[in-house]
Amino acid sequence: MPYESSKRYAGDRFLGPTGLPTGFPLDVADGAVLFTSGSSLTSQNLYVKVTGAWKQVTATGVVLETMTGNLIDNHQGQNISGAKVFHDPTIFNELVTINNLLVTGTQTTLNTVDSTIKDNLIILNSGESGAGITLQSGGIQIDRGTKEDASFLFNETITGQDSIGFYTGGFDFNYEAHVTGDKLVKSSETGIFQTVINSVHETGYTTTTGVSEMLLTGVSTIYDIDGVVLGGATLEQNQQIQCYIGGVVQTPARYSLSNALAGTGVPTVAFSENLFSGVRADFIYSASTRAV
Repeated sequence: MPYESSKRYAGDRFLGPTGLPTGFPLDVADGAVLFTSGSSLTSQNLYVKVTGAWKQVTATGVVLETMTGNLIDNHQGQNISGAKVFHDPTIFNELVTINNLLVTGTQTTLNTVDSTIKDNLIILNSGESGAGITLQSGGIQIDRGTKEDASFLFNETITGQDSIGFYTGGFDFNYEAHVTGDKLVKSSETGIFQTVINSVHETGYTTTTGVSEMLLTGVSTIYDIDGVVLGGATLEQNQQIQCYIGGVVQTPARYSLSNALAGTGVPTVAFSENLFSGVRADFIYSASTRAV
């Protein structure tokens, strides 16, 4: 079929007439491009055919409100500059999805009221290449308005010594840490560590030779001693009290706790060996409930 010179096709580029778009050719498909000629205000402008009508491409923006499809080439990288305003925030908030977002700036501000994060591990100070935190500390800071901010930090400058040796670095709180549970347990040990200890120190002397049991007067029952529970393992029960005989600490295997001094039902420390007369005995333990 011969080419029809009067027929316009999508993608054609040609010099159009002067005047308003109402005088432009209508026998063209959407996507046709037209440049007007002449010297009037509407001359030498670019128009695009969109949904049956000519739309002008202006210096301040593209007048393509009803255009469908891709405004820019979605197969190539694009540089988009200037502030962008989405005039329908409801649709934008619900429908726009970003699969992976990379922010290369130095600051990101989120004005969300409620934030939900699915990730079970959040990495702070990512990309650190030094031995430790180069800026010496990292963590979370909470804005408290007119009051001093609260912070939960790992501080590289904290030093100390534990049962293993000297260490560098530790967590730093600028406010008191309140533990709602009743125990702080060190992972490498089974003992009970408390921030507030109800310490009891009892001291006595044996008056006769051959004594192997001594009375505890600070509690009404051994179960008032913190950490001692009915039916607990014997060695674990014994570890809740420290015994010193003649100033020498005794291992928990050398004594036991009971409520049976000479059959009276009072709290008792019984030793595996008899003691000499005049020997000093010290008992140290924690008791939330004390004898009256």
